[in-house]
Amino acid sequence: MFISIIVAVKNEEKYVRECIDSLLNQSYPADKYEIIVVDGLSTDGTWEILQELKKRNPELRLFKNLKENAAAGRNIGVRNAKGEYVAFIDGDAVADTNWLENISKTFGNVDAVGVGGPDLLPPDSAYISRVIGMIMASPLASGGKLNPSVQHIMSSQAGYVKHIPTCNLCLRKDVIERIGYFDEDFVKGQDLELNTRLVMAGYKLYHSPMIRVTHYRKQHIRDFTMQIYKWAKAKAAIIKKHGMTNPSYLSPVFGFVFLMILFFAALYLGGSPLFFIVLLLCVAVYVLLIVFESIRIAHKNGDARLFLYGLLLFPLIHISYTAGIFYGLLRRKIW
Repeated sequence: MFISIIVAVKNEEKYVRECIDSLLNQSYPADKYEIIVVDGLSTDGTWEILQELKKRNPELRLFKNLKENAAAGRNIGVRNAKGEYVAFIDGDAVADTNWLENISKTFGNVDAVGVGGPDLLPPDSAYISRVIGMIMASPLASGGKLNPSVQHIMSSQAGYVKHIPTCNLCLRKDVIERIGYFDEDFVKGQDLELNTRLVMAGYKLYHSPMIRVTHYRKQHIRDFTMQIYKWAKAKAAIIKKHGMTNPSYLSPVFGFVFLMILFFAALYLGGSPLFFIVLLLCVAVYVLLIVFESIRIAHKNGDARLFLYGLLLFPLIHISYTAGIFYGLLRRKIW
């Protein structure tokens, strides 16, 4: 099977060379795949690095993405792809040597239009990136297996899932053409929106732990919380476009709304102590959950600092997510 690899990049000078080198050195036959890189008008040295790589590897296909966003970049890649299958990877990810080989084998063994696998932390990741990865692997941060957008992280087992992110996903090109390309109105979460349409149309996605990439994470807490906020906005946009496809998208919001109902009910009833007591009990349970989960993560990884990071990051994740969902649902536009 011929596979077109599509890499949509913007300002990835730090990682793009390592990414492309990993794709050029696959165990899969060189005449059975191509590499398409679509640059979203990078303002750092990304484009210059890509041109340098092309001089040494003329088969590398480069395109410009005037719309700049990742969805448009991936669509350019799909439309120019020669392969019957299109494999997506991010510019800050590095593919295993047998990445394409395992993709091909998996397609041959399962009934699915798309396959992919985990995006693992690189061994040389910054400490805060590793911390974020460990915290996000917790069900308290991500919702666990109830949340389709993190099934690729939570499970080391092979099986059918509802979502695989485009940092490590291969799809049949004809299926994309049939259900529609990436929605370019989505600044974030284009892959989740596309996968939602795939699943709604009755197609299957398959996760294999053998299809591996390493993926560099955010290195600053500020950037990470903004990423969570944008993810939540994307899920709100999916709800507005497709309806409530998964109630877990609103799970953090339910808790917040419940606490607000208790608070305002107590005020409305003249400061009823019963409602305030229930409110305090709920807050206490929430705090204890964070404390115990932070202790568990710190103990599991043998790093006491993770306890303090857990106390900080869990509330930030929940607040950022809830804010993103509310803003996304209340604004008029889908995104």
